[in-house]
Amino acid sequence: MLRRNLFDGDGYAALFANIIYKHLKSRKWFSNADVMAEYMGLSTTEELPCTISKCAHVKELTKAFMDIREAIGESNIECTGNNRQKKYRYIGTDNDPLADMRNAKVVNDLKQYWQFCQDSSGFFPTAWLDYFFKDSQDLLEIKAKKRKGEQILSASLDRQLKNIDLLPFLYDAIAHRQVLSINYQPYEEECVCLTFHPQYLKEFNGRWHLFGHVEDAPSKYPVDGCNLAIDRIEGRPREIYDKPYVSAPAGYYSYFFKDILGVSHSGDRMVYNLRVRAHNPIIFKLTETKPIHTSQETIVPFGEHEDGTYGDFSVRVEINNEFIGKILQMGAGLEIIAPKEAREIFRERVQQLALLYTEET
Repeated sequence: MLRRNLFDGDGYAALFANIIYKHLKSRKWFSNADVMAEYMGLSTTEELPCTISKCAHVKELTKAFMDIREAIGESNIECTGNNRQKKYRYIGTDNDPLADMRNAKVVNDLKQYWQFCQDSSGFFPTAWLDYFFKDSQDLLEIKAKKRKGEQILSASLDRQLKNIDLLPFLYDAIAHRQVLSINYQPYEEECVCLTFHPQYLKEFNGRWHLFGHVEDAPSKYPVDGCNLAIDRIEGRPREIYDKPYVSAPAGYYSYFFKDILGVSHSGDRMVYNLRVRAHNPIIFKLTETKPIHTSQETIVPFGEHEDGTYGDFSVRVEINNEFIGKILQMGAGLEIIAPKEAREIFRERVQQLALLYTEET
């Protein structure tokens, strides 16, 4: 009779089983409180909000530990202390006694991901699937599903963009730290040849961008965090093997994108603490459930107030073109309230827009 896989599933028992087994494999003393603290994302057991016996899901933790002990064998686990002070440690000879279960869990996860890829052929760019499933039966099945209309995931973005087939090549260049020679054609400008150290790929509004370090480029191109739209790359980039690759500092792109919406920085990179007002309950709910930026926080819930009916939220961002476009997309539903200098930027944009729709025109 096959044993139940203690690590499989999304329930609390499986979550606890994984944490418990990790502690056992370390061969160090630990307690149920240590397991609960890790489950809650706490640094120490002292941060637990209550005693272990009063914590939520403690029954599932206890059951998971009993199952693990039975699977490993009681004689392989040493105990010390009593009741709340009880601690455990693995003393068995096999360093990974439940390897078969762990491997089966990994295989099951891979099968689920394989199924996801099959069902999502309308979500990923075709170039990704062609590259990662090249010459495999899986790719034939994925394409057959799409041809028969059996896919169950899709995206609203147009994936048939120029140079979308370069994505796997650029991904590999980043992964293998490969310097590239790229012919780049900016809009209404001359084509330039750039010695480029690719570091990061990002998609925004259906358009893919390649970021990295650039050498000996015209002054308009920043040396670090240089942004190339891949649909403006001419031809296939060439590998350069006689130059050492320049990596981005740790956490560079997390910081790079922290205060912007989209992929571009404003000219002065000024970060504003904005107060935005929603004049429409639907718009307020829309921005609440789908925040404009990760920094967004509600200041005033939507409702009737002494000075009108509205709801306010704050965002901390640079005012780049992507952010302006997002706000103006909501029409009269959103208004920048403060600070004054930020409000002036939007006032000028709205006036320019209004001029296009004058009766004289």
